[in-house]
Amino acid sequence: MSTWIIISWVAVALLTIINIVVFLKLKDASEQMLKMAFPGAKNMNEAVAGMQKMMQGMGGKGGRGFPGGGGFPKGGLPKGPSGGASDAQLKAAMDMLQQMQKKGGKR
Repeated sequence: MSTWIIISWVAVALLTIINIVVFLKLKDASEQMLKMAFPGAKNMNEAVAGMQKMMQGMGGKGGRGFPGGGGFPKGGLPKGPSGGASDAQLKAAMDMLQQMQKKGGKR
């Protein structure tokens, strides 16, 4: 009977170690995604604050976001620090998507 107790505790220890390793890998991945999405943010609070500022900037007058029906400001999407480079990237991505859809339709 004591053998089963020892086996169960060994299994609990192994599963706990696996759980900790997976958690640390996921934490590293989420921090890496955070750095890619918000390069200037040092932690999650700064990233959330930056995201809220972006959403308020998109909301137009009164700082309303999408659910309130605020829409975009008069000039369209706000320009980021890269200026018009993000517009060029968006256009290139849309062109690529259209080309992929055309190729997929020819089958």
